[in-house]
Amino acid sequence: MTPAQFTALHAQLGPAKALPPVPPAGTNVPPALYQAYRATANYVSPDGRTVLYNTGLKAGDPGTTSAMNAVPALRAVTTKVGHSIGASDSALGGEAPALYDISSISNSDLKRIIPIAILAIGILLALVLRSLVAPLYLIASVGISYLAALGLSVLIFIKIGHSGGLVFFMPFLMFIFLLALGEDYNILMMTRIREEAQRYRLRDAVTRALSATGSTITSAGLVLAGTFIVLTVVAGSGSGGEQVRDIGLGLALGILMDTFLVRTLLVPSTVVLLGRWNWWPSRMSRADAQITEAEPVPTPASALDQAAGTTAAADEEPRQPDPLH
Repeated sequence: MTPAQFTALHAQLGPAKALPPVPPAGTNVPPALYQAYRATANYVSPDGRTVLYNTGLKAGDPGTTSAMNAVPALRAVTTKVGHSIGASDSALGGEAPALYDISSISNSDLKRIIPIAILAIGILLALVLRSLVAPLYLIASVGISYLAALGLSVLIFIKIGHSGGLVFFMPFLMFIFLLALGEDYNILMMTRIREEAQRYRLRDAVTRALSATGSTITSAGLVLAGTFIVLTVVAGSGSGGEQVRDIGLGLALGILMDTFLVRTLLVPSTVVLLGRWNWWPSRMSRADAQITEAEPVPTPASALDQAAGTTAAADEEPRQPDPLH
């Protein structure tokens, strides 16, 4: 059926969707041509001006990364064909184009949200720690943890597991989650280091702070990472299991790296190397405010020991003779 035949049939018979299965009485259209025109009801709009072309993708399943990456070229070809036939507009629809659009929006949102989130967290850290230097490397440590976890996910799932790619919103989700979690651990540890640094040398303060907060941070990280691993195992076999697997294991890897490498090694080492500049421009950054030797604060137990020693010494003193005797 040529375009001219379709135009004539549309003018004669009206919208194809409204036609009965058999030609009405008095219709002089051949039965084969009538059925061909009637079959266009699912592909041509009632006004006869919009045509839908149903095609298959050589790239494979529309839900795969390869199909999503083919969308820009398909849109370019569709636009070119539309111009060549005089169409007023053209568009590409389906699962792959929808995923491509969502992925593009997600990446665009990530570019806008990252600076806002970093600025907000930086202001919070500066207020809590009363420092302009510490927030810089604390935020940088979270960025390193995020990029390392994302890179490790790519190595495991794409290079080793031969997956077509990671789910498109995984980078966005990992960044927001690891930023919030990492800075939460940072605040817990750095506030304790600052507190200890007011009574001990910085190296001793870091050691004491790690001893006090290490078990809490490690336990919290293990519990949270284990939760995501369980989620991966339970939901990974169902519908959309590959996406759940990527997200669950990616977040678990990021949490474990943040817990055992960044919080335990990277941040404490940076604190010791920077010394008093950690607290600039607060009073603790001044040279005269630094403690050069450890100044242990008497604990309640030592105070009791001193009191007991004083009592024992008093008991050992010879008693004075009674004046009456």
